[in-house]
Amino acid sequence: MGCFPSKTLDYPRISSSWTRPPASQALPALSAAIAASAKLAASNRADHLGKAENSIGLPKSPLNIGEVKMTELDYVQWDITSVCNLNCKHCREKATTSNARDNLDLQQCKSLIDQIVAWKTRTLSVAGGEPLLSPLIWDVLAYGAGKFERLVISSNGTTITSETAKRLKSYVTCAQISIDGACAETHDNMRGKGNFAHAMRGIQLLQDAGVQPAVRMTVHGGNMHEVTAFVDLAHDLGLPDAYLRRVIPSGNAKQLSPLSAQDLKRTLGEAIKHGQEIGMHVASADYFCQITFNQKAREKAEKTQAANGKVIGGCAIGIKSFYVMQNGIIAYCPYLPIFCGDLRQDTLEKIWQTSQMLKVARSIRYNLKGKCNTCQYKFACGGCRAYAHATTGDILAEDSGCWI
Repeated sequence: MGCFPSKTLDYPRISSSWTRPPASQALPALSAAIAASAKLAASNRADHLGKAENSIGLPKSPLNIGEVKMTELDYVQWDITSVCNLNCKHCREKATTSNARDNLDLQQCKSLIDQIVAWKTRTLSVAGGEPLLSPLIWDVLAYGAGKFERLVISSNGTTITSETAKRLKSYVTCAQISIDGACAETHDNMRGKGNFAHAMRGIQLLQDAGVQPAVRMTVHGGNMHEVTAFVDLAHDLGLPDAYLRRVIPSGNAKQLSPLSAQDLKRTLGEAIKHGQEIGMHVASADYFCQITFNQKAREKAEKTQAANGKVIGGCAIGIKSFYVMQNGIIAYCPYLPIFCGDLRQDTLEKIWQTSQMLKVARSIRYNLKGKCNTCQYKFACGGCRAYAHATTGDILAEDSGCWI
């Protein structure tokens, strides 16, 4: 029957643990994962991965598949459409305007939500492309409303009208808007002329409708000088938080220069310190940033010395989260779209349990290279595998953006 039945099914829960297979089974598993990743090329999202054997940098010798305890899911990102009205310089996609590709139909969307809910997922983030351009967005949000602790929509904010904001109020707990600078000149340089004003208006309309907005800035060499001003902007908008993310040089962003580790440390540190001074919570998605600037995160990470190799933090792909593309393909992550499974062919439960690439994901911490391998925090961080691959071609390489 495949993943998308005509009615809701009672899907099994996640198993309680992941058992380490014999070393002799590891190499065939990896070979199968690499071969399967070529299937993703049909979705036009594997252009930067290539089709060559071992193109993602996995070793030719067997990996040590570690034991990782699997629990309820924390987070799922679903790109509901690839269509977007912008073509940002730092987007993980390439040009997507008017490119609908092969999106799921409404029945399939509802089945996907049912399966995600069955695993007691806390947060579902609906993204794109620009999700508000999907013809199914309102049906999807209405079906998902009330089924998650957090139902989030990630938007560029430029298409939000008063009516859109009012409708979102009925469904979502948060609307994340991308703002890539503290002024129009910087933001529009990345996203196109006039889009800073459109995004600011979208945020205001969301607030007027009672929707909680959040803002996130992708940091690169062209806007690093504005991070404290970005925090001020979030503060002036009356927001409690400001989020920062370093650019991952994939897709369009290949043309941008990522920050050096020390420049990144200084930039994020200045933003976090400024936030503390004005009463703003400033955060970065990178766990080594949290370990450095957040005492509680650092204390938790230091406990891993006695955790017997248990993963307690960092990227949760294959452990507590996963990523779904607009056509129902589960990929490794938005910035590293290696094929993990096809929801049009299998149930989510089957993919979770049998996907060779998800098995690789669960083994990553035990097989890292360079400084990530010897880092005392590798079970609380592990670096960003997409960044490692984008900069070295090796998914297991050290994260050169880390300053620890």
